[in-house]
Amino acid sequence: MIDDGAELDLEAVCQNIAEAEVITLYFPLLGRTLLVDARSSMDAGTMVRVVPMARDTGERLRSLRRLRPMFPRPDSITMIPWQMRVQSVVVTGVWDCLLRRIDDTAGAEECLAQLRMLERSEQVDAILGRRYEAIWSRAGAREHAEEDDR
Repeated sequence: MIDDGAELDLEAVCQNIAEAEVITLYFPLLGRTLLVDARSSMDAGTMVRVVPMARDTGERLRSLRRLRPMFPRPDSITMIPWQMRVQSVVVTGVWDCLLRRIDDTAGAEECLAQLRMLERSEQVDAILGRRYEAIWSRAGAREHAEEDDR
């Protein structure tokens, strides 16, 4: 599948989700990660949370240890960069693959809603120019157009 220039092997993504103990679906444009820990025990169920993006695997493992101290270091972790819109996780079927790995569907839906809200906020900030800098101003664009007309 190709969306906005990003090529994605959905079958491989779902296979990785099905096999990994810990799944991180990270959204670079939002600076957030959907963290799914599919491990469970008699005392603790699976976990799904929206967390800040980690700089590297070591940082992610340390944060996971703080969140889930009752579990040892995971045997397998998959990190999936998601360059597309949040809704595309649902449309592509990846969301269903994730839901099959957890026992807290309501918590997962809350996380999805949070990611959608973060994405919407980012879009509004881009439109209004908050935390974004224009490459050129309107006046500059007009001046370049006038030069082209000469």
